Amino acid sequence: MDTSEFNPTDLHALDERRREASEQSRFELQIELDDVAWLMSGKRGRRFVWRLLGDTRLYQQSFDGNTNWSIFYEGKRSVALKLLSQIHSIKNGAELYAQMLTEARTKEKANA
Repeated sequence: MDTSEFNPTDLHALDERRREASEQSRFELQIELDDVAWLMSGKRGRRFVWRLLGDTRLYQQSFDGNTNWSIFYEGKRSVALKLLSQIHSIKNGAELYAQMLTEARTKEKANA
């Protein structure tokens, strides 16, 4: 719809726009989750995700005594939390996460 035709009192048109936006959001979310499922389906993808979760400080405290660094670290951590949430939202996400953890620990033991 052209913005010159926008009528804020047309409740039907507003509802239709909201429905379309909601449908588009659901579609985009499903694409994101499909991408995460694809990434987690292979060993290489799980290794990448494990490195990313580590680089984004998921399992570390954000506070380090310096406010600016703490804010920066918390921003990185929020990316990790979003990815972790997506992993657990896909089919078999918890199992794939556990598999990724097992693979990472096995690699760490081999390198020790």
